[in-house]
Amino acid sequence: MAEGSKSKTIYVNGIIVGEVGATGDLQKDLDATMKFLKDKGIHKEVTKVQAIFRQALSFASTAAHLYEKDLTKAPRNGLSLAPFVVNSAFSIELYLKTLHELGGTPVRGHELLKLYDSLPDPTRQAIFSCALNNAGRYGVPVADIQQFRSFVSELNNSFVEWRYLHETNKASHVHIRQAILVMSALHDACKQNGAT
Repeated sequence: MAEGSKSKTIYVNGIIVGEVGATGDLQKDLDATMKFLKDKGIHKEVTKVQAIFRQALSFASTAAHLYEKDLTKAPRNGLSLAPFVVNSAFSIELYLKTLHELGGTPVRGHELLKLYDSLPDPTRQAIFSCALNNAGRYGVPVADIQQFRSFVSELNNSFVEWRYLHETNKASHVHIRQAILVMSALHDACKQNGAT
């Protein structure tokens, strides 16, 4: 970089890989960054499945952070509950959409139960198997696939209801650990089906 010019440091997976000029125009800077990464052979194309899965993971990670930081110890930070539920529900939606995309049946919508029920039986069985593997870790007993389905049903409209809680002052009840179990089961099912 020329002396006095502004630059942006480029990181890939937390490692500095170089710098590009910073113009102040976000699109130009993004284009320059992409060109730099491609010229260096660092850029990797991301499939639609990978993009949906990674977005699901980002919302699940945010929910996990809120849970660990604010909802596991007394006094709990009640202000973190709505963001936890919204991030959890949206991650579940995106994990379900990842599984649909993997199966060649892209879907739209926010109703989790519709997204879950419209998956093929073998996929739902794989999700349930992952739930059984994780149930002990989260202290959530799950006896059968119908009980797991009831966990999804409880969260069905949580993304919309909790996002606009300020407008109605009421939303469906959410069991935090069950939501975490649903997230983790879907995450594992996506990975087992090649989403990464």
